[in-house]
Amino acid sequence: MNPNQRFPEHVFDALGVPPHPFQERLSGEVMVVAKQPEDGPLTIMTAGASRLPVDSGEPVELAVEVLPGHEGAALAALEIVVDDMLQHRRVPPVGAPWRNSEPFLKGTQISALLVTPSRWGAAFDDVLEADGTPAGHVRTLRLLTDAEAEFASQSGRNELVAQAGGVDALLDVLRTSTVQPRAGVPNVPVFLSKLHEQHPPRWVTFTGADLRSVTGLESEEYMDDASNHEVISAQTFVNRFPFVTEFVSGARTGQTALFVDQSGRFVLEEE
Repeated sequence: MNPNQRFPEHVFDALGVPPHPFQERLSGEVMVVAKQPEDGPLTIMTAGASRLPVDSGEPVELAVEVLPGHEGAALAALEIVVDDMLQHRRVPPVGAPWRNSEPFLKGTQISALLVTPSRWGAAFDDVLEADGTPAGHVRTLRLLTDAEAEFASQSGRNELVAQAGGVDALLDVLRTSTVQPRAGVPNVPVFLSKLHEQHPPRWVTFTGADLRSVTGLESEEYMDDASNHEVISAQTFVNRFPFVTEFVSGARTGQTALFVDQSGRFVLEEE
């Protein structure tokens, strides 16, 4: 456990308003408080995440900005990250969206989290020792739709905020996406076996960086032989097998489509 008292002091003083604690604790051990400054949104913060033992990264507390009445969404987001810190002993990465295959908030399009700097700057984001040396950070979580998360991955957080019309446009968890989903075939390579010369794809996986396709007839020995594989563009792949177009154009990272025929219908299998 981290005995540093600068974190509870920082959380208490943050935004210049006193904290209002929630009764429940995340994962049974991390306190949560709410703060509502006059010139900013409702902010839900952890008060104890910095004490969780981690193997990588500096100690952090977490914060989420939401509209009043959306506190449950903030708690759900914080729970996801705290659970990951407990299970994997790591702090959340900054600027790399965490994307889920389905919305994790029922009745919403919210399926991703993005750790960003706050609107308040270093005074809120950086936890300092009494002598001014860094002790850790407060990491602000943004609750995003999948399309917003993909946009942020490709263009960056600042471009997403500009596209959305400002950071306040990302507060309402009941919103429709502020950006449009990816359209068209992604510009990625496709790794496939040469059995595709005689047989259609059966399983197609999008890794986030490329597509992998197998016919289902490849043996382990066949797959171990590099000469049995080829690499083509995604556009060439859909030109050769048009029935995969819908999946390839809208696939999310980690999804695998099972095609039972060449009608274009498929079943998703998540990693």
